[in-house]
Amino acid sequence: MGVFDYVNRVNSGSQVFGFLGGPRGIFTNSYVEVTTDLMNSYRNQGGFDMICSGRDKIETPEQYAASMKTCNDLGLNGLIVIGGDDSNTNAALLADYFMQNNCACKVIGCPKTIDGDLKNEFIEISFGFDTATKVYSEVIGNLSIDALSSKKYYHFIRLMGRSASHIALQCALSTRPNVCLIGEEVMQKN
Repeated sequence: MGVFDYVNRVNSGSQVFGFLGGPRGIFTNSYVEVTTDLMNSYRNQGGFDMICSGRDKIETPEQYAASMKTCNDLGLNGLIVIGGDDSNTNAALLADYFMQNNCACKVIGCPKTIDGDLKNEFIEISFGFDTATKVYSEVIGNLSIDALSSKKYYHFIRLMGRSASHIALQCALSTRPNVCLIGEEVMQKN
């Protein structure tokens, strides 16, 4: 069950908004109300294309103030930020700003990253990383079976995240290839 379904189950009178382009949508007041019809047209498809994600950060005093104004104008009780390390850093800084300025809106950071770089004692695994490594491992396993039938060829698979080789390492642990090159180790040796 996702956020939309949970909110509607717990309090059917609530509204859910999606900020278009991620953080930029918050400080530019660009949003869409997520309705049942909108949600149903994207259900089980991931949803990134519903509101799109963005690489913008909330950095300037004007952007923080505009973000708080957007949340206040919409009467938000909570703002859920879903994403990787940049998104969750933004969430933490925005939460601090809101608290310092007595904003009623609470900010929650939810880790979702394909890179696997948020793992710690509080976050065992993020759902983007888990999904990616399971799907990639299945594909690698299928390719490995095909490769066994053509013993005269070499097969190379390249997996990558932003800067970490967590995905490649996890897939190698799952599929046991002959060789797995870890980018950070290669860079360290050069």
